[in-house]
Amino acid sequence: MPGWISGIFPLRGWRAALLTLLTQFQSSYLVNILSYGALRRLYRLFRPWRWEDGGQIYQKVFRIRIWKDYIPAVGAFDKKQLAANPDTAYVSRYLLESLRAELCHLIALLSGIAIMAFSSWDSGRRILAWEIAVNVPCIMIQRFNRPRLERLLRRNGSGIKEFWKG
Repeated sequence: MPGWISGIFPLRGWRAALLTLLTQFQSSYLVNILSYGALRRLYRLFRPWRWEDGGQIYQKVFRIRIWKDYIPAVGAFDKKQLAANPDTAYVSRYLLESLRAELCHLIALLSGIAIMAFSSWDSGRRILAWEIAVNVPCIMIQRFNRPRLERLLRRNGSGIKEFWKG
């Protein structure tokens, strides 16, 4: 990091920690004001990539099934209801909420990395460790689950068409 930046904006200690925490809340606020229509338009940018192998790369490399249920879930959608009643409308909303969650953690991660430019070297390393520990596992969970949700919609022939219609 250039020394002149940290000289102008010396973020260290509790100020850096507070700003990093505030980016978590800020990203949550930003994505929660998005409508389902806006999320549908963004969805194409967050579709599963071919190299993710339908989400299985996260199981093969990170053994995600072992630890993903230990990460606290925040939101109104309950995955137990997916197993009990895979209603097309519910799965569609759940899919969009998974995008909202991924987008939230991605914005928080990028905001935290931006804060590093204005932080001392020591604070910057701690911010990076925090951002990776808090956001990357959550992004991975969404990337792992999304292909399975899409398959659930495809099983019901009109499900994926209804999803895109909104």
